[in-house]
Amino acid sequence: MIAIENELPSLRIELDLTETQKPLFDVFEREVRHAADAGRLRPSHQEAFRIDDGSSIPAETVFGTIADDDAQRADAASRSLQTMKKLFLALSPEQKKQFDQRIIQALREPRNTS
Repeated sequence: MIAIENELPSLRIELDLTETQKPLFDVFEREVRHAADAGRLRPSHQEAFRIDDGSSIPAETVFGTIADDDAQRADAASRSLQTMKKLFLALSPEQKKQFDQRIIQALREPRNTS
């Protein structure tokens, strides 16, 4: 989702959205950003766990946090999918083709945002 999130600003421009399509893209973009944020949780949580020597964080907390992170990420990805489907219905055939290509490209050639 992070790679897709990085493509959203240029994708918005390239799709040349109509006034009717823009609000749908806005909702989709927001949900992708939430999903990307959810994906960023685990590394920060894992880093916090690595600092502990095992005396203050019980294993149950570690497993619970991992499970919660996964659930949040799955829920956010599902919401992104639902909003993407609504947006996709409003796109022209050419826009759909371009959208599909850009999503795959984002995964193959992620933009470096560092």
